Amino acid sequence: MPLSPQQMQAIYMATTVIRRPRFGIVSGYHELPYVCIGASFEPSKGATRVKGRVHVSPRFVIRPAHCEPSYEEIFGAENVDKAIAGRVFGYLGFRNKPVECSSEYLELKHLDQTVDQVLGESLSELDRMEDITTGVFITPDSRYYPLSVERFVSSILEDEFSV
Repeated sequence: MPLSPQQMQAIYMATTVIRRPRFGIVSGYHELPYVCIGASFEPSKGATRVKGRVHVSPRFVIRPAHCEPSYEEIFGAENVDKAIAGRVFGYLGFRNKPVECSSEYLELKHLDQTVDQVLGESLSELDRMEDITTGVFITPDSRYYPLSVERFVSSILEDEFSV
């Protein structure tokens, strides 16, 4: 069931950024590692943790669909399984900002701990590693964590482009 624009806006606005990167922001280009934590949508688990890395580039590239090879063109029709359902998401909240975002790394885990315990452990681990580039935020709905990732990236872009 798709979300309404109001539901998406509510998740976006309810995302709480706990820790922002203190290093690694270069005007127009960044690699933004993050840890997104929220209540698990798995009934037997307490929290979901998503670790990822978003690349923000100063270029905004729009490619027409006919210029992109399709999966079928690359791998052949015999390797396309129509029964497989996929999910595609993009970051759409960057109006009037000349950037392109992509995500290359993603790790999703359902954990037995509470959101507060996972948050404490994640912050402690980042402190022990002296990591000042990774952001941490809490999502109100783990199923739709990409909306919270968008909020995190957007909060950084808002500061960058507000000059």
